[in-house]
Amino acid sequence: MEKVLTTFSTRHRFRFINSFQLQFPVFMNLPYAGAINLNEITFGLCGGMCFAALDYFFSAVLPPTHQTPQEVDSRLFGYLCDRQLDSLKIITVLKFMEWMVADEKQILTRIKRYEIPKLRRLLQKGEPAVLGLVRVRGVQSPTHNHQVLATGYELDPLLEQLTIYLYDPNHPNQDPSIQLFLGKNAAPPPLVQSTGEPLFGFFVIPYRFQKPPQV
Repeated sequence: MEKVLTTFSTRHRFRFINSFQLQFPVFMNLPYAGAINLNEITFGLCGGMCFAALDYFFSAVLPPTHQTPQEVDSRLFGYLCDRQLDSLKIITVLKFMEWMVADEKQILTRIKRYEIPKLRRLLQKGEPAVLGLVRVRGVQSPTHNHQVLATGYELDPLLEQLTIYLYDPNHPNQDPSIQLFLGKNAAPPPLVQSTGEPLFGFFVIPYRFQKPPQV
């Protein structure tokens, strides 16, 4: 059994849920999908919240303790929007779109061969990693997918199972996880998120530090 946990804990999370009633249009331009209005997306700032949580974590400063989205002031909200755009660079959006139409066996091969080793290296260095979760299949808007923060993992070689521990902005008061069944004869589905949403694949999203507000 191999278990690796970073020092990212519940106190490093934002306490409010990723659900905003925006007072003005916030547009994001995505390749092929065009301009997306975040007002039309119930959960619209998951990547920004993950990037921002990492910014505070690497600054050794705890994030603001707001309990609800309504408490978020304009400065913090603008910062989360900026980090949301940073989390969805063109290369990331294109990867989401490619994985949405890729064969499921091909996706699992990529996860096992490339994404898991990349994720394990980051976590073993004590660095939480932003994951892009592929939640929809086919030709749809990539904004229907999701982003979370991996904070640790547990590998059970006997059960051929990998558990990835998460901070999920959609579930700030829970301790969600992803289970990946690695065996060749594993029964479907090979990927399960503990919070019950559909999950077809995941990959590591590149992160670059930015100094957060109030630091």
